[in-house]
Amino acid sequence: MKAPKELPSALEKIEDFKQAFESKKPLIFLDFDGTLSPIVENHEDAEISTEMKQTVEELAEMYQVAIISGRGLDDVKKKAGIQNIFYAGSHGYEISGPGNFHEENDEAQEVLPAFDDLEPKLKSELKDIKGVRFERKKFTLAVHFRQVEKEKESEFFKIVKQCVEDFPRLKMGEGKKVVEIKPNIDWHKGKAVGFLMEKVSKDVGEMFPLFIGDDLTDEDAFHEMVNGIGVLVGDHGKKSYANYSLGSVEEVEKFLRQLIQLKNG
Repeated sequence: MKAPKELPSALEKIEDFKQAFESKKPLIFLDFDGTLSPIVENHEDAEISTEMKQTVEELAEMYQVAIISGRGLDDVKKKAGIQNIFYAGSHGYEISGPGNFHEENDEAQEVLPAFDDLEPKLKSELKDIKGVRFERKKFTLAVHFRQVEKEKESEFFKIVKQCVEDFPRLKMGEGKKVVEIKPNIDWHKGKAVGFLMEKVSKDVGEMFPLFIGDDLTDEDAFHEMVNGIGVLVGDHGKKSYANYSLGSVEEVEKFLRQLIQLKNG
């Protein structure tokens, strides 16, 4: 693992990707928030630019592409608006793709009632902390604290931790200014990557995974990809399993353009 600033720029190492793609077809995984869309104060306001959308659409004409996000499946599909690619929502608990493909995690289905009990409890316990925002998805609950005062953050975490401890079938994880509460099972973005790799490989042959993401939750995918490449966008403040870095959403678009050029020769 390396600090993000120690990772070489993917923009300057495009030949490495060219070589990696020569032996196997790539399956390109893209996070959404902070990767395809800039991070914003309110998660509802996140948008993919017209230029980025066009770039991903062109990329998808040449490579297998999957957008994998902590957002709910329907939400990320609507936000991205790109047809004929794979989508993995709620950190991979629900996946859809071309040909009416749809898959949901059976274990996670059994845990759903716990969210119905936890959410009102959390809202009640956190009601006095201003700036907390809840985002309920089918298989996860995101509690955003980007607008919470700095001096209130420790109290916020203490309350969330105590509440979640009362629900052993759930677990909490951190992202950028968000606590993600998920089913307490062995599943995450890295497992979703492996699942999609296996599915696509059955159809078109052995694939090479490339994952581009910005958040701590993307480290699960970077860690799982022993035979792939991880590219970290920005700096999430921790050491990373990624192999390369990109500085911003704008650099992501430039890099994707480079991948398109590789295919065009």
